[in-house]
Amino acid sequence: MAVQFVREQTLAYQKSATGHIPATVFRHRAHGLRVVQCQVAQPLFSLAIFVPTLPGDDKGLPHTLEHLVFCGSQRHAHRGFLDALANCNFSHGTNAWTADDCTCYTLTAASEQALLNVLPAYLDHVLRPQLRAEQFVAEVYHHDERGRGHGVVFSEMLATENEEAEVAERHLARLLFGAGAAYGPVYGGLTRDIARLANAEVVDYHRRFYGAGNLTVLLTGPFAGRRLEQALQALPADLLERRGRDSRAPIDCTPPPRHARAWERVPFAADPGADTGSVRFAWRGPASEDVATLVAVEILLEYLAEEASSPLSRRF
Repeated sequence: MAVQFVREQTLAYQKSATGHIPATVFRHRAHGLRVVQCQVAQPLFSLAIFVPTLPGDDKGLPHTLEHLVFCGSQRHAHRGFLDALANCNFSHGTNAWTADDCTCYTLTAASEQALLNVLPAYLDHVLRPQLRAEQFVAEVYHHDERGRGHGVVFSEMLATENEEAEVAERHLARLLFGAGAAYGPVYGGLTRDIARLANAEVVDYHRRFYGAGNLTVLLTGPFAGRRLEQALQALPADLLERRGRDSRAPIDCTPPPRHARAWERVPFAADPGADTGSVRFAWRGPASEDVATLVAVEILLEYLAEEASSPLSRRF
């Protein structure tokens, strides 16, 4: 068999109580799929498939794919197959989450072999989902005979998008980054835009962002020998096609112009008896790779506001 994956880099990414944690980066020669193996002394093995996904608008395209990926793939057409396979391999099943700039698909299993048994099917679901029209209707959006909107994604956002905290965060993000910037849109989607979404747009979004060259697979656990590397070399070739974006392409986070408005008053629906509102302020923080400063800011914020005895909690 021709060698598909090569060891691109070996590094120590973090200090622990026993020293540095070693990590090995594998990359597919032709299609760019990146796999990071972290040797961690823990009882379980974990898998995380990261896809850099930029929303671009408020239609919630990253969020819709987070759901539709689990509805079946080209090799495994039946919904629920992936979780059934995970359960047969000492796992509680799969999960996923969406953030402003990425979508992550996760799994935790009790052994290395169990994790590797699920990996090919998981990649098939992520890279080659079916994305059928009837799946979109059930999982994303449809309306009933009275014209009321339904769908799992639509209902999730309907339950949260008008809450005070969500409204405030949405407007604050657009003040900080601009409505058209990478972190300005609502990655989960707004119901008015989800209702105008078409399945063809989801298919096109997957084509642009879900190529092998745009994925990073993170594996952590007490790996032994070369079993992982052998499993990577045995992955089917049709899973690894390169298309769309490259995960190494930088994200444009240009700040809004200096003359842009730095505050906004936002009305929102409240209880009839409510006579209070809220004030939120924020600033653009350090770069994501500046881990030390990020941790320092997080510790400072926890000190200021996390507990009832914290200074800001006691003052306000």
